[in-house]
Amino acid sequence: MFYKYTFFTILVSLLFFGCSASNQNALSNKSTQKSSYVSQSGYYYALVEKNNNIWKVVDIQDTPIQIRQKTNQEILKINESYTHVEPNFDINKSNIYDCNGKKGIKEYAVCSSNLTGSLGAKNISELLNSSKSQRYIDEELIKEVIKQTNLFYAIENKKFALEHEECDRLFLSAKTADEFDAFIEKYSSYKYASTLIPLAEKNRDNLKMQEQRRREEEQKYAKVYEQKVLKSEKQLERENEALADIEEKAIRNFQNTIANFRKTLKKGVETNCGPILDIKNSSIKVYFPVKNVGNEHWIDANKIFPKTHGCRFVNGNYIAPATF
Repeated sequence: MFYKYTFFTILVSLLFFGCSASNQNALSNKSTQKSSYVSQSGYYYALVEKNNNIWKVVDIQDTPIQIRQKTNQEILKINESYTHVEPNFDINKSNIYDCNGKKGIKEYAVCSSNLTGSLGAKNISELLNSSKSQRYIDEELIKEVIKQTNLFYAIENKKFALEHEECDRLFLSAKTADEFDAFIEKYSSYKYASTLIPLAEKNRDNLKMQEQRRREEEQKYAKVYEQKVLKSEKQLERENEALADIEEKAIRNFQNTIANFRKTLKKGVETNCGPILDIKNSSIKVYFPVKNVGNEHWIDANKIFPKTHGCRFVNGNYIAPATF
């Protein structure tokens, strides 16, 4: 029993294997005028429908059609050169499929397709005592669909619509001058785009002018900013110089005030450490009570200050006020 089934399977496989290969010869012999449009996916997908034994095209797209709405519909996948047409579901090399006989529209597969033939499920059932039937993709049925729908010419006609759609899509999606340039280069000789090319050129030129103005504005603002920064730096430099002059002048005034004060030292003059009691050479005696030290102290005249400065003693020693 096993050998009979094996032989039968091999025989059927030889008869029906290579559906696509035989299709290639049949399709390539059909002369079809092609448009310049090329599918981005490399394929075209045709939704076809059979009514009263007549096939007609429902829809053609250059992207996969995944769902059919009726059980009498099929989805075909056609390559760009029209040399390969097959149903748009998984196909194995043997072209033999086990099916349980159920068909539905939810999932488009070999067992739910009407483009298949039976391998004699009843005989196989008798041979193998199996409830499953075997089916194969019928090349002749596909050829009949191609013939009745004039499929390749239908695709060629659809290509113009697809090319129009692509042209409109690229025009509407263009946002930069470079994108409009690419559109113009691609469709400059395309008759359908004759009204869009002037608009694309206008949009491109406007964008280029806007870009030029933007660059000019950026350069202008950059120059103004640079000038402001330079001006600020110069202003800061001038302010620092002015502060330095003021500080230097204040130091000189302070030093001159101290020097003039020390030149006029005499008895009775108030100092930072009280009145002068006596003067000897370069020292002066002042009256300034210091706890545990005394009230009178001799201080170097070059370290004495006007009464507006503080007087401090540490461990009985006079500490002159801080100076610059």
